[in-house]
Amino acid sequence: MRKLLILAALTASAHAQSNTIVGLEGRLTNNASPTLFGRRGPAHPNGEIGMSYSYTMCNPGTVAMAWTAPMNPNHPMFAYTVVRESNGRLEQITNSATTYVKHAFGAANTSSTCGTCTTVGTGLRVGCSDTYGAGTNANRFYLGPAGEVDPWTGIWNPIGSYFDSGDPAVAPPASTDGVRSLTSGTTGVFVDAVRNRVTLNEQDLLVPGRLFHCMHIVVRGEDGDAHFDNLGHRQFTAAWTGTTWAFVNTGVGFTQGTVLNQWAGATVNSARNGEDDGHFIVASKITNNGNGTWHYEYIVQNFDNARGAATLRIPMCFSTVTSNVSFRDTDGNALNNWTSARVANELVFSAPLGNSLDWNTMFNFAFDANVGPVGGSVAIDQARIGAGALTVDVATQIPSGIAEVTTLGPGCGSPLPTLAATGGLPLIPNAGFGLQLSAAPGTLVFLLYSTQPANIDLGLGCTQYLDSANIVGYGVYVTDGAGIANVAVPVPNDLGFDGVPIYWQAAQKAGIGPVFGHFTISNGLATRFGCR
Repeated sequence: MRKLLILAALTASAHAQSNTIVGLEGRLTNNASPTLFGRRGPAHPNGEIGMSYSYTMCNPGTVAMAWTAPMNPNHPMFAYTVVRESNGRLEQITNSATTYVKHAFGAANTSSTCGTCTTVGTGLRVGCSDTYGAGTNANRFYLGPAGEVDPWTGIWNPIGSYFDSGDPAVAPPASTDGVRSLTSGTTGVFVDAVRNRVTLNEQDLLVPGRLFHCMHIVVRGEDGDAHFDNLGHRQFTAAWTGTTWAFVNTGVGFTQGTVLNQWAGATVNSARNGEDDGHFIVASKITNNGNGTWHYEYIVQNFDNARGAATLRIPMCFSTVTSNVSFRDTDGNALNNWTSARVANELVFSAPLGNSLDWNTMFNFAFDANVGPVGGSVAIDQARIGAGALTVDVATQIPSGIAEVTTLGPGCGSPLPTLAATGGLPLIPNAGFGLQLSAAPGTLVFLLYSTQPANIDLGLGCTQYLDSANIVGYGVYVTDGAGIANVAVPVPNDLGFDGVPIYWQAAQKAGIGPVFGHFTISNGLATRFGCR
């Protein structure tokens, strides 16, 4: 696995992200003013509401940012999400398919915290900022489907787009001629005030917890390394007054970055498909149920990956018992939920056709397992063919240990003893696993271990890799005529060893040595029991 990761890194560095414009960078600096624009459906509290909010972005780069209105493709786009944290779970409560993306049409170029607002160039100039209010962002003349946008490159093709075909759609060839058919006049067909706007079920707003309105800006030609300051969120409250909904910003104010960081007690990591496609962000939260099982919660956010995700694979031991497996997406349609199955040493969640995890969307995955968490990674398989790898691995917590043997550092003294693993990896089970001590022939060697590592300078170039408070003697051995002593460390078929780390070091009795005047010591060795 490590060799594959190194190879992937070398391959990624061999070419650059396509369409990158050197010096181009956008930065989200605020979103605010959540505003109601109407409701539809049954009487409160069983209807839906349409809302929007403002944003401010700036240009901290070194070149001006193109900012021309549709049908020109060269402009930023802005995606909305509302997220709720309640009962220990973070969930997206906006339907990503029906909440459309805002297409920008002009930059005001005002002063900002990004630097001095320059007067050179067109679009959003260097050091300048632009703010679109909630009313402008709710204008459906500029709202289009997220599926038309490549969030990695920022490319949007106006030909055949929603704006090109109109609403209701016009007949060919007008639907693909590059001339805008969706006009300010035709938007009058939106007889309800919710369609295409940030869409929320009233029932979701009544659940106790914390609400966040989130924004994601997409800038055509911006390097992927600069994307993370394009995300931001802000906490707000929603209250039914008896006749309408009232929204108020609350909390600490605007926060840059993924809203997954707001999930109390969660571990959050991300990875992307090299230079070919964007990031997935994975948050995990594991709770001890107190009955010999643990509850595993994952949120997978497709930040800016254009190919989307069709499979989430969580590694675990063959003997791990899972239960209470669940999945949640954003559309409320139980007929297109991802399914789950145990396949070999993985729990696999798979998407049905038409419900991939696409950008600006987060799905929830959960289960109980009879194994506690260890550090590892989950595999996310891409939903569509394209440049780059088929799978993105993201570090997180998993109910399965990876069997590993790692050298901690060198030994010291002469003659120098060494310590190495034999019999393969410390897999569960592996009766043939062991350690080999190499030292001077016929020498007394003490094998020590600890459950905690250390890095203690003993002087004279010697390092102790075992925690002094946890050192235990495993055994005393005499090397043979070749200077070898083989020590059996059989790994039992016991799931309780899954993920357990053991740290080893040996001391050789010498006439004169750097440690206590009579010992030389070996390199340190770390072993971790696991299922793969």
